[in-house]
Amino acid sequence: MFILLLNMATLQEWTRLSLALIFLLLNTDGANGQVDYPIRLVNGSSYLEGRVEVYVDGSWGTVCDDSWDLSDATVVCRQLGYGYALHAHSLAYFGQGSGPIKYDNVRCQGDESMLHLCPLSTIDNCGHHEDAGVVCSAPSPTPSSPIAAPRNIRLVDGGDTFQGRVEVYVDGAWGTVCDDEWDINDASVVCRQLGYTRAISAPGLASFGAGSVPIALDDVRCTGGESRLQDCESASTNNCNHNEDAGVVCAKARFTLRLVGGSSESQGRVEVYVNGVWGTVCDDSWDLDEARVVCRQLGYGNAIEAVGSERFGQGSGDILFDDVACTGSETNLLDCYWSTVINCGHHEKAGVICGTSRSDSSTIRLVDGDSALEGRVEVYVGGMWGTVCDDVWDLADATVVCRQLGYGKALTAQGNAAYGPGTGSIVFDVVHCRGTEDTIQDCFYSTQGNCLHSEDASVSCSSSSAAYEFGQVRLVEGSSEYEGYVEIYYNQQWGTICNDRWDKTDADVVCKELGHEFAIATSDTLEYKTGRSSTKPIWLDDVACGSFETRLVNCDHDQWDNNYCSHAEDVWVKCNGAPGLSSGAVIGIGIIGVIGGCILLFVCCKLSWGRCKSTKGPANSTTAASSTTYSPVRRTSGSNPGDLVVHYHPQQSPQLSDVEAPPPPYESVISQPTNFPLTVLMSRVGSFILM
Repeated sequence: MFILLLNMATLQEWTRLSLALIFLLLNTDGANGQVDYPIRLVNGSSYLEGRVEVYVDGSWGTVCDDSWDLSDATVVCRQLGYGYALHAHSLAYFGQGSGPIKYDNVRCQGDESMLHLCPLSTIDNCGHHEDAGVVCSAPSPTPSSPIAAPRNIRLVDGGDTFQGRVEVYVDGAWGTVCDDEWDINDASVVCRQLGYTRAISAPGLASFGAGSVPIALDDVRCTGGESRLQDCESASTNNCNHNEDAGVVCAKARFTLRLVGGSSESQGRVEVYVNGVWGTVCDDSWDLDEARVVCRQLGYGNAIEAVGSERFGQGSGDILFDDVACTGSETNLLDCYWSTVINCGHHEKAGVICGTSRSDSSTIRLVDGDSALEGRVEVYVGGMWGTVCDDVWDLADATVVCRQLGYGKALTAQGNAAYGPGTGSIVFDVVHCRGTEDTIQDCFYSTQGNCLHSEDASVSCSSSSAAYEFGQVRLVEGSSEYEGYVEIYYNQQWGTICNDRWDKTDADVVCKELGHEFAIATSDTLEYKTGRSSTKPIWLDDVACGSFETRLVNCDHDQWDNNYCSHAEDVWVKCNGAPGLSSGAVIGIGIIGVIGGCILLFVCCKLSWGRCKSTKGPANSTTAASSTTYSPVRRTSGSNPGDLVVHYHPQQSPQLSDVEAPPPPYESVISQPTNFPLTVLMSRVGSFILM
């Protein structure tokens, strides 16, 4: 057996070495014997992390996360010349890649020098939602050679570490970068590679002076997601001179925003923090798209208004950004286009008013309304924006939309493309929300419909929260707070509920929602008051609750405001008058009462049995007879003649000693309750049990 195991282990090792040799032979340049397996990290917040991509067969591709662990990440970090692996991420932690998936089922031991030397499969059954990623530690500050350093890039002649002319280390020498095609995406990669958060600008035309080293790169075209400039497309030949040397300005500190001068934390003048200085933003081209990005970056639901001029004051300091142009989908203001060439005065300051609810609004928007509070509903599904069909669209659905956007109550729920027909796909149909959901995606809906854009749904919302919550219930016209007709809040108005299918289970839900324990009467009992007259709407019919609902609005019911009832059928409920006691507490009290009664009964039996033994014992028993007897007689006088009273008969001989107290008067006995301490009771019970 030992020999067999040894042979199996040897076979596995030889198989692993054979695979590595095959890869080596297939990927060796016959001229110089060099193996080239480039690897890069993409979409990380620094050059030390990102989605793993490898260059195989002439194209970049991702790695599937099947079997991906820290041993694999260790090899990636070693191959890149970084430190040790901190994390091995899966499930597209750094975003989904594109193109082919090159490797699957990677199983490194952790001591390999390159990823392609590990056992792996080039045939996969993965999607890009399974792309693998890594986070590496920083490399040694003194690498053995310049080319081994991950930061084989530097900024020169900028007067500070965060800006300057870009120079890269290529083929054993430093060189500049020509500014042909140079833009903010290229600058972002440079800044990230150098450990900064963002790029502020990408100046060309030798803004930081002309270099004296060779021109190493030209026509650089980064997407902005690469972790190193060397991973971007570029040309190694050029037609440039040093008056076209490219430069960058990076954000040396964390880029942050704040709102100043507003009446609440969710509104005010926009101020940005760049390289240790707070500054303002000019309102040129400032509109709701830019305001949406600011509100999203600050964590608010959505933008209500984009403000210009001096509405929130002029502020002080420099104007840092001008001509900001966002699409509205960005997550950070630095992702938008802007200019650092300022032609504004302090009377042109940009501001915003954001929704007060910090909710998930990144996948829903209102389009073509006169303000941010109204418009055609569009949701983001499958990488694109689409509209919602108005089939069964009502105010409950609109309430969820307004809540998701961080606005107040829903004012209208319109159909028939009230704000114009949309374009593209119709992504939701037959949306059915209860009105209590946080997002429209939490509601029931169909993704397959038979609608046209002439049926696009829309909403209008208020800018502040409603005084009453959607679906809130109350009892009215009762003789106490525990009873009355049930009313529910919908469409900014209280209305009633029809009693079709109504039963005690539904009534129990109402009582529980109002803080009571259960219903003791409802519309199907004799206490139901018929013939009510009211001008309020009848909002619900055919309500059917289960025993576990805690709110009536969560129960099954027909469509809102769609019934054939009269107010003579309004539901009426009477709740128990002991709010705050749970059923568990009631049961507990009952159990304690039963146990206490059993204990007292046991004690009484023991006492009675002891009395019987003492009076019926033998004549020579040492147990003394009772010195006192009691006899019940009828009262013959006084205020209540005929009542039973107890007479006390002390033994006549021997006489009472001087220290023995006489019996208490009759009046004091019947006027005072019996006091028997619990501790005494428990000790005596214990003694009897032990007997």
